[in-house]
Amino acid sequence: MAYEFERDIRLTKPQDVRRMLARVINGLLQDGELTIEKARAIATLSNTILRAMEVGELAEKIEDMEETIKQIHEAGEGGRTNGKAQF
Repeated sequence: MAYEFERDIRLTKPQDVRRMLARVINGLLQDGELTIEKARAIATLSNTILRAMEVGELAEKIEDMEETIKQIHEAGEGGRTNGKAQF
């Protein structure tokens, strides 16, 4: 069984991995009879997709937190002199 993809797939983000694995799962499901081997492969790939989704969500949360910290830091610099807060 061979899968053909229209172009090279770049896997640079968790979402890319999820998308590619979903294609493979769909190919397995559409390729005739569902055997034990295919079912095992689908289960394994599904678990991998779930992990990729979790990693993607965590990455987004980290980016949001980094942006918030940056904004707080930048806002705090306006009231500082010589690295010390003014009171």
